[in-house]
Formats: sequence, structure tokens, C-alpha cells
Amino acid sequence: MSNSPTQWETVVRWAECDAAGIIYHARVFDWFSEARVSWLAEHALSYYHVLRPQGVELLVKSAHAHFRHALAPGDRVRVTIRLQQITPTRATFHYEGFLWREEWILALEGETDHAFVQGGRAQRLDRRHPDIYQAFCESLEITGGMRSSAQQEAQ
Repeated sequence: MSNSPTQWETVVRWAECDAAGIIYHARVFDWFSEARVSWLAEHALSYYHVLRPQGVELLVKSAHAHFRHALAPGDRVRVTIRLQQITPTRATFHYEGFLWREEWILALEGETDHAFVQGGRAQRLDRRHPDIYQAFCESLEITGGMRSSAQQEAQ
């Protein structure tokens, strides 16, 4: 499967906003998580039916978001996610959040970096679960090794 983006949509809820009436910054990481679970399912790597049953966790090592537009209650938001980089021990995802205003406007960007963990310890996915590692690699249309989506697009 190619590295086409997975899309996940939501509407900003009042409960997700701060006292100023705009999205509380930490809530977008919940959106990133939901989009990531959708991406995994779309790439035959369901978090609930493939990864967790085999003891594989994606531990978040870092996460960041950059806001371009404020998001308010009732705003329709589409989050797109791509696998940006895969190694035997890590995966990096890139996110773009679009706000609907008669057309989709880029409202935020972000990234999460993950370690593959099993039994509380970092693991080399290519050795412990080569089939799962291969599925991640195939999502970037590569056969192994460290590659990023930018390297893939340059080809």
C-alpha cells in the first residue's frame, strides 16, 4: 500500500476549548492519536487487532504541533496523517490539520516520534516481528532500511 495520507475528521467541541474559546493545544494530540489509529487500521496494522495482541506498543517519544489558525467550537477539522519515517526501532508520523472555510485551509501541522516497545522495553521490530516491520516498510513502498517519505518523493 502506498503512503497516501489517511484522513480523520472531527468537529471541535466546547469541551476541547480553553477559556478563550479556542482549542486547547493539548487536545490536538488526542486528534493525532485518533488519526494514527485510523492510519494503522487502513494499513492492516490495527492497533487493537494486530499490534497490541502481539504485545507491540508505539510509545510516543516526542510530539509537537504548530498552529496557523485558531480553532473554535463547531469548526470542522480534517487531520491527515502520513508515515514519514520508519526504522527497525522507531516510526515518525506527520500530521496536517485542515479547517473548513468554504475550502480546506491548513490550520496546524505536527509530528509524533515513536519507539517500538514490547514488555516495557524498546525492541527491534525487524527481528521480533518482521511481518509487522515489513507492513510498515510497504506503507512507504520500501523493502527495508531507514527511509523517510521525503526521500521516497525525491525518487
